[in-house]
Amino acid sequence: MHLESLLPRTGLALDAAGVLERSIREGSLAPGDRLPSEAEIARQLGVSRPVVREAIAHLRADGLVESRRGLGLFVNKPDTLRLRVTEIEASHDSILEFLEFRLGLEVEAARFAALRRTAEDLRRIEAAFDELKRVDELGLDSAEQDLAFHLAISDAAHNRLYQKVLQFVSGPLLNSIRDMRAKDAGAQVHVDIRLRDHSLILDRIKAGDAEGAGSAMREHIAQSYGRYASQLAPAGSSSKARPGKRPHRS
Repeated sequence: MHLESLLPRTGLALDAAGVLERSIREGSLAPGDRLPSEAEIARQLGVSRPVVREAIAHLRADGLVESRRGLGLFVNKPDTLRLRVTEIEASHDSILEFLEFRLGLEVEAARFAALRRTAEDLRRIEAAFDELKRVDELGLDSAEQDLAFHLAISDAAHNRLYQKVLQFVSGPLLNSIRDMRAKDAGAQVHVDIRLRDHSLILDRIKAGDAEGAGSAMREHIAQSYGRYASQLAPAGSSSKARPGKRPHRS
């Protein structure tokens, strides 16, 4: 096994755990293989042994490695899913991937919200929309209000997995919304589009129209995807990117 050294910075243990996990998942270390010694891993990564110990603790907690008394640490079969919120990067490609992920999640959440929302759910969604509109009209950063609107819809779906997943990614989601807003440069046309989209989603949920709510959410996220991808496209490109087709950047 060969590992690239890490540059000194905070969060080194998580970085080291990520490097070791990639080696396991990419086959450099197969199930049943023994891990190199702490000293050897520390040497290859260029970090201290305490950092390595903490990194290995993460891998053990995730079930990727196991300790065998008197023999050392061995690789388990990587058949578990583990995702740390810090691994959701803020790169342009990651934001496009994130929007595609949201299509698969929030469209259905909107559909279920239209079918299952209670009077209290509607009150919360409407309050979130009113606050989003108010902040937008003041010309202020409304990313947090935008997020609150989407979280209120996921709550109204009354599915704990939707709630947990969106809450888990709420930090990266907020960052992605802010990054997209920065690309829009505060243009009023984009503010108007957001207001129209959110108003339509709310209207369809209030009406109990599951298909309409899902379609409105799909169009809202797809429009955001297309706009963001187009802003990343090479100068002179006339193609309008939609989910599934990302702009090429050399």
